[in-house]
Order: sequence, then structure tokens, then C-alpha cells
Amino acid sequence: MPINRRRAASSQISSNKKIEGHRNEEHFANLISGEVIHGTQKGDVRDNAGNLYSVKGGKKWQIFLYGYDRISGSKHLKVLQNCLEAFPEDPRKYFRDRVEIIEFKEEFIRKNGRDRAKLLSNQEIATKFPRNEYIASKNRLNSATKSVYEDLLKQEFRHNFLNEAIFNMNEVDFLAIKDTTFESDNLFKVFSRKDVLEIFTSKLMPSTSSAGLVPEDFNVAGQKTLLVYETRPETTKNIVEIEIRNDSETHYRQVRFNMYSKDALVLLVGNSHENSTKPESKKVKYYGLN
Repeated sequence: MPINRRRAASSQISSNKKIEGHRNEEHFANLISGEVIHGTQKGDVRDNAGNLYSVKGGKKWQIFLYGYDRISGSKHLKVLQNCLEAFPEDPRKYFRDRVEIIEFKEEFIRKNGRDRAKLLSNQEIATKFPRNEYIASKNRLNSATKSVYEDLLKQEFRHNFLNEAIFNMNEVDFLAIKDTTFESDNLFKVFSRKDVLEIFTSKLMPSTSSAGLVPEDFNVAGQKTLLVYETRPETTKNIVEIEIRNDSETHYRQVRFNMYSKDALVLLVGNSHENSTKPESKKVKYYGLN
């Protein structure tokens, strides 16, 4: 029975996002009389003073997509290594066992209906498949994300973690965001590394994801590490989602760090002020805390 439950963006969507990203880089570079830096490094544009900018646009950004070697060799992102190690090195066993579980759930739904499937407990399934690596991996990941959560509760570690994730440990000087989501004025809003880290470190707190509600799948909580911010007292919203990508044998045991643009701008614009001393262009606004 073929299983087709693609969760990643299609190749066409990914390609369109890359094209739009390159356009934004070229546009921003022209506005500040800078140059685009081609490649996969964090810096996208360099200005005449040698400062590096990471240029972002769209609704959701992929801050990074790293494999095992990059994570295990990192200084602070290494905290995510156990999340990768929750999954077996050989992807074939994982995908075979994934198909086994989904086929079982889909057959159960055909015989008993989706409402009854929602009542089928994980323990019942685990008892039926005691050596299933798909189940075991999800349970190990649940434990691993709890450990990441504990580390991210520490403010100094959270600062260093975000610095390595977003700026590659001080490699990049500024974050330039094309605003199509918050005030939707299409202006590039520029924030220094120092200010971004100060705002995000103070405003963001870690969390973990709840269990999914897909009756065809084996749903376990804690499959994602989250960073959230308070929108009003006792109400939070996700701004960062860190997940393990296991889309195929090629894209397996990879960490994807996604950030939502509107929420990033809510925090950055809302906690800083426009810096009028740097009027590079009517289409570029610089912000600062001082």
C-alpha cells in the first residue's frame, strides 16, 4: 500500500521561495549600494563599510537546515544532537516501520471509522508493535526535546543559541526584513545583531509541541521544540519551530529552524524605535534600542 503523506513544501514552492529570496537580496543590496554575497553562508549582502546583512522576507523563514555533522560540531546548537540521535542511523528501518504503523492505522479507520481511531491509545499500538522503530523514535524525541527545553530556559544559553542559529556566532551584523506581514509596507526594516538578540532573549521562552491529531499517524507530544512569546497575559504564540526533518532517505536526520516573519516584526518593531540617523533610502528603515 503506497503511503504519501508529504509534509515538506513541494520542490516548486521551495524553488519559488528561493527565487523570491534572491530578488529581495538584490533589491536590498541596490538600496544600500551594497553587494550580494552568493553561497550558503548566513550573510546575504555586504555594505560599503563591510557590514554583513541577513535578508529575510515572506511569511515564514527557514533560518537553517542542518544535518548531523553540522549540529554535532556546533558550539550551542549541539544541544539538538540528541534530537537527531532519537532516530536510527539507517533510515530504511525507520521508513519501513513508519509504513507499518500508518498502514495499520488506515486499515483500522476503514473498519472502525475515524472517531474510533482517535480513541485508539498509543499504548495499544505500541503493545501490538513492540519493536517498531518509528514508535521508538518518536518516544525518544519526546525525551530529547524536554532536555532542549530545560537548556533554553537559561537566559545566557538562549542568547548564545539564538546568536549561533541566526547570526552564526557574530558573523552577521544586521537582520534586514522586508515587511509584507506586519505593517505590510514592503519596507526593509533593519535591526542590529545586538538588538535582535537582546529583544529575542528577553521576550522568547521555550516550549514543546502538543501531540498531533492525525488519526492515521502515531501522535506523540514533544516532536518540536518551540520558542514562544506572550501576546497577552498567560497567552503565548509560536514564533520559532525547531523540528527534525525526516522527509526521505536523502533528507533524513536534519534539523530545520523556522521563524514566523510577522511575529518577529511584532517583537522587533514593537520593542525598538526608528533610527533616523541612517536615512539610506525611503524604502529602508533602521531601528535601534538606544
